[in-house]
Amino acid sequence: MADHTGGDGVVDALEEAGVEVVFGIPSVHNLPVYDALRRRGRIRVVTVRHEQAAAGAADAYSRVTGRLGVFISSTGPGAANSMGGLLEAFVSGSPVLHLTGQVETRYLDAGRGFIHEVPDQPSMLKSLSKAVLRAASADEIAMTVAKGIGQALSAASGPVSVELPIDLQYAAAAPAPAGQLGSALAPATIHPASEDELAVAAELLSTARRPLVWAGGGAVSSGAEAEVAALVRRLGAGLITSPNGRGILAEDEALCVGNLSWEPAVREMCGRADLLVGIGTRYQGPNTENWKMQLPATIVQIDVDPARPARNYPAAAAVTGDARQAVVALLERLGRSGPPLAETGWEDEVQRAVAAGRARLRSTLGSQEGLLDELAPLLDRDTVVVKDSTIPAYTWGNRLLPVRRTRTAIMPNGFAIGLGLAHAVGAAAATGGQPVVLLVGDGGIMLSVAELATIAQERLPVVVALFDDGGYGILRNIQERQYDGTIGVDLGRPDFVGVAHALGVGAAKASSPADFGKHVRSALAAGEPFLVEVDLDAVGAMTRPYTGTSRPPETAVD
Repeated sequence: MADHTGGDGVVDALEEAGVEVVFGIPSVHNLPVYDALRRRGRIRVVTVRHEQAAAGAADAYSRVTGRLGVFISSTGPGAANSMGGLLEAFVSGSPVLHLTGQVETRYLDAGRGFIHEVPDQPSMLKSLSKAVLRAASADEIAMTVAKGIGQALSAASGPVSVELPIDLQYAAAAPAPAGQLGSALAPATIHPASEDELAVAAELLSTARRPLVWAGGGAVSSGAEAEVAALVRRLGAGLITSPNGRGILAEDEALCVGNLSWEPAVREMCGRADLLVGIGTRYQGPNTENWKMQLPATIVQIDVDPARPARNYPAAAAVTGDARQAVVALLERLGRSGPPLAETGWEDEVQRAVAAGRARLRSTLGSQEGLLDELAPLLDRDTVVVKDSTIPAYTWGNRLLPVRRTRTAIMPNGFAIGLGLAHAVGAAAATGGQPVVLLVGDGGIMLSVAELATIAQERLPVVVALFDDGGYGILRNIQERQYDGTIGVDLGRPDFVGVAHALGVGAAKASSPADFGKHVRSALAAGEPFLVEVDLDAVGAMTRPYTGTSRPPETAVD
């Protein structure tokens, strides 16, 4: 075999980009890449048990670190298996590089039934990728991968897929000339917001007396946390965050509303506001009851994507550009120092709305409120908490469990179940040995339960809090509300403690909040993989069955 192959070209680009970890599964269509990773030994390789988990782990790694996440799949079935995780990275705007094998170049696009061949794989990948690139020769592989990395990191960031025909991976490849890879890896320059846009926005902000700021994942991805916090304080504004913006202000600060946009008291307060500054958020349907939520009549929208302002709510002023640069420019126009611009009493109104929202939420939890109160004191400022789509995550994990720093609260933005373990793998690989806590339901964990073996093999300090209600709890509650009975939502009672032990993870069962707290406390102290199965029937029912925001369509389709 050649001293420097196409597989080495892939690793050349990864090393030049500073990649430290890749996730994936070896296959006959990516072995040269894996061999180059083995020989060179500079990049950690985490082998998952399903390609969806590889994509999910890369997504979470990117969200926790703010850097590129990388995963490797086979062509055909392997690439198709990764699509669920790729969807989540796409929806979340995570800079993820997907390296997928491809059949030999002489059989490409011929439809002859070559092993692992699928028809028009680029079209499948393109539906959930910013771009799909294909190396045309072994010598081009390093540069093609570097271009893919640059595109993934460029705003608005997102996943990019690179196809690597297997014969080119094996072939001899000349190393890329010095300096060429670096230029390809660099993200595209973001043009600053126009002076006219900023002037209009600053004028509106300067006259606001009951202002709010709504910050989302775009504010975090631009590194604008400190600047957004400074703007909130300068305006005297309440800060609403999407789930991805949590931690821009610590959620015990007076002006922080957090992820409580569903709460009636918060919505009433929002209706009284005279200005809203939206920063890197789309006002997703689940957070606004599909855009029925009343927002202030005057909205200033800041986003790197010019197509987003006014997509879901009208914007009196749209500022197109990097969030951090735009907020810095607005602060310069407003003056960084001075008393808050908000009227006297507005901060008190914000605080009353937050207190009322939190109290109403707690009143719905019943005896399960104790689970929240046991877990919250065990988490320090830097503990990453991953949430799968499960009732405890929706009701208190995403809204009441305190967040004090960005990039420590990870949830599925596509609202699908089953990615929790994959996200926990990626988050734990990113934290440098610090524990990660996962909130997951018994339905969601079964979609990726094999990743417990990944956690065990890699000795990742993941504490899995598994909430077991014997089925798809949200769907059961919705069916009971809307219909005369239920179907397809009862999943039995697997021995999850036994499954965890079989896959190499310590485990215990909890039948009360106190048991739950005891086991989580011990697991966090040990820094070892551990699963705590919480018997929700034994803990007790919530005061109000949770049904989420799902409702039948208002207008029937003929």
